[in-house]
Amino acid sequence: MLITSHLFEAYLKCQTKCFLRSFGETATGNDYSEWVQAQQSSYRSEGIKRLTQEAAKNQCVIGSINWEDVQSAKWSFAIETTARAQNLESTIHAVARVTSEVQDKLELLIPIRFVFTNKLDKDAKLLLAFDAFVLSKLLGREVGLGKIVHGDDRTTLNVKTGALVSEVRGLTEKIGDLLSSNSPPELILNRHCPQCEFQNQCRQKAVEKDDISLLSSITETERQGHRSKGIFTVTQLSYTFRPRRVPKRAKNPATPHYFALQALAIREKTVYVHGAPRFPESKTQVYLDIEGLPDNQSYYLIGALTVSEEKEIFHSFWADHESQEVDIFSQFVEAVCQWADSRILHFGRYETVALKRMKAKLPESLHAKIDAILERATNVLSVIHPHVYFPVYSNSLKDIGHFLGFEWAHEEATGLQAILWRKNWNKTKSPDIKAQLLQYNQDDCRALRHVFEFINHLTSPDRMTAAPLQVSFKTTPTGDLTKDRPHWDRFRPREYASQDLKKVAKCAYFDYQRERVYVRTHPHLKVLSKSRHKLRQASIRINKVQVIVSQRCPQCQSKKIDKLNQLSHQVIDLKFFNGGMKRWFTRIVSWRYECLKCNNVFNSEARSPNPTKYGHGLMSWFVYGNVACGMNMLRVEKSLRDIFGFEVAWSQAYRSKSHIAELYQSLYPEILKGILASPVIHIDETTVRLRKQ
Repeated sequence: MLITSHLFEAYLKCQTKCFLRSFGETATGNDYSEWVQAQQSSYRSEGIKRLTQEAAKNQCVIGSINWEDVQSAKWSFAIETTARAQNLESTIHAVARVTSEVQDKLELLIPIRFVFTNKLDKDAKLLLAFDAFVLSKLLGREVGLGKIVHGDDRTTLNVKTGALVSEVRGLTEKIGDLLSSNSPPELILNRHCPQCEFQNQCRQKAVEKDDISLLSSITETERQGHRSKGIFTVTQLSYTFRPRRVPKRAKNPATPHYFALQALAIREKTVYVHGAPRFPESKTQVYLDIEGLPDNQSYYLIGALTVSEEKEIFHSFWADHESQEVDIFSQFVEAVCQWADSRILHFGRYETVALKRMKAKLPESLHAKIDAILERATNVLSVIHPHVYFPVYSNSLKDIGHFLGFEWAHEEATGLQAILWRKNWNKTKSPDIKAQLLQYNQDDCRALRHVFEFINHLTSPDRMTAAPLQVSFKTTPTGDLTKDRPHWDRFRPREYASQDLKKVAKCAYFDYQRERVYVRTHPHLKVLSKSRHKLRQASIRINKVQVIVSQRCPQCQSKKIDKLNQLSHQVIDLKFFNGGMKRWFTRIVSWRYECLKCNNVFNSEARSPNPTKYGHGLMSWFVYGNVACGMNMLRVEKSLRDIFGFEVAWSQAYRSKSHIAELYQSLYPEILKGILASPVIHIDETTVRLRKQ
């Protein structure tokens, strides 16, 4: 299927948008999308008009051209021309042809694209690179340079399109795979949706599917992580939330946003309070909202709702053009500083960023006041994000405000709609549009107050004595979610709705054990464990080396014996002397021999196949601490580690008792004889149950 620049532009925003455009799907319409298209078309027409006026006569070609005779052509600019190569087609705004002064050298073609925005994103550069890529395919040679004319000042940006060729090629291959498939791509809502003409259709389908992408702030990585676990819907995600206790020793505990808890709030239609949200106390609150145009980083309206002792005053500062920005911010600073103990409340980072940015433009006499305002500013969203979970898909002021019952004067009012209103006002100076913007700004301030007072009531210490809020929904702390289930109930056997599910869970657990728990059996990990053990043992300083050799064969007493290989092992022991005791490491070296007369193979050391690595003194220390001093083996082992600086496995410590018992087995008859010879025998009548008896 043919891949056009129109489809390529859509794919950069959303795969679903590209798919719908390719099939000619009818859009439901979007005011902002239509305005963007109109602005882009107007800017492109104006740019082409300026380009043709600046060029000499008979040097501009409009429409289709013959790309085969570019070398001998006379034109300098090709306007609104179409380039097509294989399955790629691009409508290029303009192509500049630079004539080479060197004979027999190919002409240089530079695609030009007009973009009306002042800020350029990567998508604009990729669109230009797509134009150059199609030209390269068509001409059979690289087109490595392009130009973008953008913004109110018509700034020209040179782009090295050759550096983007590999990325463009990969995108075209993905678009080809998408268009060749008859099934639509997976529906994923993203940040471009509010600006898309298919917004209503996609959102309706997502709501019907209860798709997890309805949660606006969830990232693609998190969404893919949930999909890998079989979680595709908001309802499924809601069942995965488990309250977690904050560690007592955590100095700065993390405050993440739990999407599972947000999904649970949506499912239960309940406001959940997680943790302890707090707002700084103040007698006066100033609810701040600033309206601006993000594209050129200008601000035209500041709204401040001041509430003190249940009395409210609303201040509005309006700028007709950018030159009045400094004036309205100066007026705002002077007005707010009248309340020295006030707390400035705002929703999001937009207001504080605006104040910091405008600080450089304001007189130095106001810098200290702006710093004081920033110090007293509180972002309400930063408290909501980790602590308060409303049953809404996003934490925008509009969604939360609507849920709490606040109504805007204009239902269609949004941040994007405010941009359209301001752009239209710049052209028409209509008082009705200005009134809409002023009302929208005031509604945002009042909605912020509504949200703040609701949260403040939830977290107020005297909440129980205060008048209850008249709301139609529940508010629940997350700590109450664990009270309905006893602690011991978590460890009881699970109950399943059917035996088939029980069997599946059992098999899944077995598969997990087989596939994941392999520390002791995995060959690579066993090698690592052995190497680490060898390194640890090699670091021990040997106190004595004992060499054991043989001179004769123990079987035939022949001296004609041959050494085969050397054997060695270490003995960890404690050495006792008059002044105390110390740790003592002995390396015992022996050899295997072969008798040349009787072919007998023997060792110079009479030892077992697995000789003990602990000496008699160390094992005596364990038995003494356990029997005579009454300490358990774990404490004896800890004392050994603390005093002598080496560790002994607790299992080996218990085996030392058996070793000592076998060593002194021959003394048992003498001890028994001494007991029976005593005139009085003390007997304990405590019942003792021996194993298997």
